[in-house]
Amino acid sequence: MILGAMCLAAGAQDGNAVNEASAMLLSLENAWNGAELKHDAKALDLLLADIFEYTDSDGTFMNRIQWLEHVKKGVDQYDGQLGNSGMTVRVYGNSAVVTGQYRERTKVKGKIVVESGRFTDVWILQNGTWKCAASQSTAIRH
Repeated sequence: MILGAMCLAAGAQDGNAVNEASAMLLSLENAWNGAELKHDAKALDLLLADIFEYTDSDGTFMNRIQWLEHVKKGVDQYDGQLGNSGMTVRVYGNSAVVTGQYRERTKVKGKIVVESGRFTDVWILQNGTWKCAASQSTAIRH
């Protein structure tokens, strides 16, 4: 009986830790969008692991330095909209996977383009701080 109670208590503690991590990661995902919308590479830098790799919806691959430079230069000209929905967080100890949908409104050659798609972000816990190690986007054609 004591062993059963200890397992339940450990499970509850683990559940609380997972809930806290999930809430933190959802907050970090939203902070990411805000920083990207403002072309704030310094803010994004705080969210990325040294090993960060990004695969864009068109198949373009960028390492951490290339991605931050891409954001800093304002290559993606957002027209006030960049957001996520339907996000799911799965925590696996010191790592987590966040999936969801994105919708963005950008200017491309002077024309407004609205794109939506799915994304997968892999986060790792380093020194008590969540950092994104990899991100991949897939456009959904309508």
